[in-house]
Amino acid sequence: MGFLKGLAVSILSLMLFLTLGIFSIAYMLHGTVLDSGFVLEQVDKIPISDIAGDVSEAFIGEQLSQEMPFVKDVALNVLEKQEPWIKKEIKAAVNTGYDYLMDETDELNIVIPLSELKENLKNSLWEETILYLKEQTEGMTEAEISDYLQNIVRQIPADILPPDLAALPNNLRNLAVEQYLRDLVGLNKIMDLPPEITTPILNQAKTYFDRFLEDFTNQMPDTYTLNESTLSRDTMDSLQKAKTAVGIFQTYYPWMIVLMVVLAVLIFLVNMNIRATARALGTNLLIFGIIDLVGVILMKVLPIMDWASSFVNQDIPASLNTWVSGLISDVSSVALPLSIGLLAAGIVLLVVSFIIPKKEVVA
Repeated sequence: MGFLKGLAVSILSLMLFLTLGIFSIAYMLHGTVLDSGFVLEQVDKIPISDIAGDVSEAFIGEQLSQEMPFVKDVALNVLEKQEPWIKKEIKAAVNTGYDYLMDETDELNIVIPLSELKENLKNSLWEETILYLKEQTEGMTEAEISDYLQNIVRQIPADILPPDLAALPNNLRNLAVEQYLRDLVGLNKIMDLPPEITTPILNQAKTYFDRFLEDFTNQMPDTYTLNESTLSRDTMDSLQKAKTAVGIFQTYYPWMIVLMVVLAVLIFLVNMNIRATARALGTNLLIFGIIDLVGVILMKVLPIMDWASSFVNQDIPASLNTWVSGLISDVSSVALPLSIGLLAAGIVLLVVSFIIPKKEVVA
């Protein structure tokens, strides 16, 4: 009889231990991936100004003109200053996506309006270009400034220049544009050029820049949409499976707690002894709490992103690395209270098992 009781307690304890393992993962998912509030907090922590140059180039690079590469740097500077707008739109997209995953809406339709961004580019790119040139030329020698500006001049396509200026020989044309850029940012003149050379660019440069900028921003769409028509069938199938999985998870998550309570009650009913039950449950909770706590600590201290970078055989931008490392730390922080709680409960139950008189039996 004692053997069967011990076997039953062992089986029930093993089931409880495994359920604890499943529940701890579910608890972490429930508090992170499946919690829109947690995700929105992570959006607030995205360092847009730091990762714009690393990541945004990959996202908008195809939209930017290849004719004037320096414009990309200026555009990214403008993009950095759009951080509040970018985060607002990301949050709106996250909320829409969660409505779909949580089955609050039947169709996925995420629309990010880019018209405001395009308008901001049009309104501020000229001023940002001047500021950018000032920052880049600060501290340079005259020779370095000339080399730098001439490199920019060579990037400007002849077909966007005023006709009178484009008709000039290359050396005079480049000199005139350099002089104009120097005047624009308050640098020393290189020489006095005749009015027939300087007048066309002085009178028409802003107009031609605006025309180029119009073409530049027209390459960007007015909206960026994610729905069934823009996503592939495989992607939509995956999202539908994720939606189904989330529904199942939400249904059965509370029942895991009920199952653990039932298993604890069954252990007590088999033992019919508070001391033995407290020791069995305490041992389970203590062991699992230690394992879970060690896992959480390892998540916080191990260089997971360095390993990920090696695994994909590609360097992850430092700015993105820092943000993801912070994300991993926040995820582990969500799991930490459960680990500490289980560990503390295990210790308490073990202490109780030694305090309760050995012969106490429930009739």
